[in-house]
Amino acid sequence: MVQSAATALRSFFCNPAVRRSLALAAVWLVIVNIFALMAFNRLNLGLDTAMGWITPEIYKVKQSWNIIDLHNRWDAAWYLDIAEKGYYLRGEGEQANVVFFPLYPLLVRLAGFLTGGNLVLAGWIVSSLFLALAVATLTRLTQEFHPELDPTGPVLCLLVFPTAFFLNAVYTESLFLFLSLAATYFALKRRFVWAAVLTALASATRVAGLFLCVILLVEFIQAHGVRALFSPRRAWPLLIAPLGVLAFFMHHWIVFGDFFLFLKVQRSFGRDFQSDLAEYLIVRNNPDMVHTLLDLTFTLIAILFTFLALKRFRLSYGLYMLVSLAVALSTGTALGIARYAMVMFPIHLLAAGIPSFVGRSAWLFASSLLLALNITRFVHHYWAG
Repeated sequence: MVQSAATALRSFFCNPAVRRSLALAAVWLVIVNIFALMAFNRLNLGLDTAMGWITPEIYKVKQSWNIIDLHNRWDAAWYLDIAEKGYYLRGEGEQANVVFFPLYPLLVRLAGFLTGGNLVLAGWIVSSLFLALAVATLTRLTQEFHPELDPTGPVLCLLVFPTAFFLNAVYTESLFLFLSLAATYFALKRRFVWAAVLTALASATRVAGLFLCVILLVEFIQAHGVRALFSPRRAWPLLIAPLGVLAFFMHHWIVFGDFFLFLKVQRSFGRDFQSDLAEYLIVRNNPDMVHTLLDLTFTLIAILFTFLALKRFRLSYGLYMLVSLAVALSTGTALGIARYAMVMFPIHLLAAGIPSFVGRSAWLFASSLLLALNITRFVHHYWAG
């Protein structure tokens, strides 16, 4: 069995298209990080004024040539905090690290033993490793289930996506993307035990991992029929899929005495189901106007691509995107929607499949320019998604 697994892995990574995608990701890592370092030290940007809550005491950064530290911005501090100290609560109504899921900081903590305790470097390595695994899996998924596409096309669309820099920051994006793609790949191969285990790991990475259950459920029904849902012998793998979220909530119940603690603390981050969208649309200044226009544009693009996925690709893809987007927007804000959309992998398949050469080129040009803008914003501690 071990030998067959090794053979399968060798076959997977020795695939010429996979090797090209991995080379593309390696080149991308070098280029975007050099650009980030140059942009950070060339531009003397002041404080971001797009958001009223961005203050100099918290978000002011000093120029340096420390390329590792460039990956430690915004939510990265929370993941590093968990990796170092574990979970804790602050006062009622205050932000706390209990809303960030455990799998990624656990991996960062483990990688920290290899980096001499430098957790930022550990996080960068973990994210870069899972980026490589994600592009390899995306390539194989495209080859096997979307043969009409160039297998490296979706990878290129992913790497130039406007928020792609998060894939190598100390964030969960690359880990979650890999687990999403791997779970989908095995679901399409009708290997539902593996798909369910990977979905459970994704749901231990982000709450959005729970929405991958939609793909698992739809593909299971298409493979075995609705009646199979009532067959314990066949349907038992489906019960594994949500265990990541369930275990995290159980941890909150055991340690802090509140099963729904995640939902309560989320409100302090502006994420609840009572937020006022009209308040979000109030424009304070020109930077805020640009920020709002970008969020609304990406919201419209995500909605459009959701319906295109339903029409052109698999039903499971479209329903997964529909549920993910509906829950995200139900919080009353489009804040960070571009980063959220990046890990909805059908978007990159659809972008690579734009039939017009000019249209496809326009997508790549616009994405590349916005990626450069967002890298510049991210390293200067501006809001970038």
